[in-house]
Amino acid sequence: MPLLGFFRRKGKEKETTETKKEQKGKPKPEVKTLLDELCKDDKELCEALSHALLINPESATKDGIETHAQKAEEYEKDQKTTYARIEYQFAGQIALHDGKLPLMQKYFKKAAEIEPDSPQKKAFEYLSKKENAEKAIAVAQEFYTKAKQVSKPPV
Repeated sequence: MPLLGFFRRKGKEKETTETKKEQKGKPKPEVKTLLDELCKDDKELCEALSHALLINPESATKDGIETHAQKAEEYEKDQKTTYARIEYQFAGQIALHDGKLPLMQKYFKKAAEIEPDSPQKKAFEYLSKKENAEKAIAVAQEFYTKAKQVSKPPV
């Protein structure tokens, strides 16, 4: 009896691999996130904001921009470039959340300069340019507003 069960399983495995091959040929429906919808066709903006938006802005903004900027400067003095980049990035993210254009540009520029091998360097450089930063702030404000509406429990 066990041998028959063994042969039957192979038949089922062939069926499942055939159905998987059929599914590969079909295009998958594209799932759009809120960020994708807000950025529309601007892929660079979407990519940059995916690295810059805060997941939990209420808790992330408690310390303030100045605290993170000071920490970044201390790390920079101690030659801890990765830690400094992270703190500058965080200061830039808070400035983005608060809509403070000059500070956002300043801190994202520092984040891009301090660690040239960072995988997010391209996003930071993009956000440090004025016209891109203005678009980013507008989209980010809309994102945070809509995300807050979604996360609120019904009354």
